[in-house]
Amino acid sequence: SAENKDGAEAFINFMQRPDIAARNAQETCYGITNTQGRDQLPDEVKNNKGLYPDNDVLERSEMLQSEGGLDAIVETGGVCRLGYYGALQKQILRDLGYEADFIDLAEMGKHKLRGYYAAAKRINPAISIAKAARTLPDALKAVRYIDEMEGRVRLDRGFERQRGSMKAVFDTFLQEISSAKNRKSLDAAYQKASAALSAVALDKPENPLRVGIVGEYYTVMDDFGNHNVEQILGYMGRGVEIHRWMTFTHRNLEYDEQADLQTIAPYVRYSMGPTTSATLAGAIRYADAGFDGIVHVKSFGCTPEVDAMAVLQNISADRGIPILYLSYDSQTGDAGIQTRLEAFYDMIDMKRRKQP
Repeated sequence: SAENKDGAEAFINFMQRPDIAARNAQETCYGITNTQGRDQLPDEVKNNKGLYPDNDVLERSEMLQSEGGLDAIVETGGVCRLGYYGALQKQILRDLGYEADFIDLAEMGKHKLRGYYAAAKRINPAISIAKAARTLPDALKAVRYIDEMEGRVRLDRGFERQRGSMKAVFDTFLQEISSAKNRKSLDAAYQKASAALSAVALDKPENPLRVGIVGEYYTVMDDFGNHNVEQILGYMGRGVEIHRWMTFTHRNLEYDEQADLQTIAPYVRYSMGPTTSATLAGAIRYADAGFDGIVHVKSFGCTPEVDAMAVLQNISADRGIPILYLSYDSQTGDAGIQTRLEAFYDMIDMKRRKQP
């Protein structure tokens, strides 16, 4: 039905060229089925198991079918859009004719432990809650270890003598953590990784540039989703020490929002959303600690973090700290992020050089 059929076919053929397919995949952050194009992707992209699951994962997966073959779909949920994402997805699937049981963890979470217990029993009626309770402490310890190791990489990655040394240690650590069978092997993996990170050769100045990363829970913690902001900025120039408070450990296991509300009281009177109090309090702490700059990261449609930007501008003006605002959607590309980070680095580096 195209008016210019030859032009449309030429465009399709152009987009299917392996080199163009690879560039398009990097710009959109979507997986591709063009195998020759995938071969041209950087290792950190083509080896991303979220985009390209291993065969063992695929073998344990089930295809969504409209007629039988699937008992349940689990929507992991969250409080974004007041938890209505799950309700919307459920209705869309119903309209398309899918009748599988739709288990919305966001809805279940409203009932706290009782709700999650009900969800677990719906997913697996034979689940042993006692066994799950016994393994939970080890799982949480693994999360704490991962967050701690990742934090160490953020701080010092930009000053490695051999670029990539710390990430190699961290990747090995993740593999060993995933195969740990008990607390003893978990602790052994942690101690091994800790010693290996300490042994990485660094050329770190006494007073490096320091940047704090704040923002929306999911985007700020997902390297692929935020286009590797922390790594790119960390490696710029003479190196940058990257700080990020937002982790699963801090936000889900240790968070005290009342303390943050006291910190941000000069600017806001109420909680503004799931992570906004932490965003604003983090910005204030970084500014008061003499950081050189702050990067605010969020998905394009995150309303609470959109609201936070106006407050961040006041914090920036009052405390004299530059803030870079990055919003992400499906059209965000590596080149634009790289350019803005380069400009931001040049600005904070120049500002530091001018200080007496």
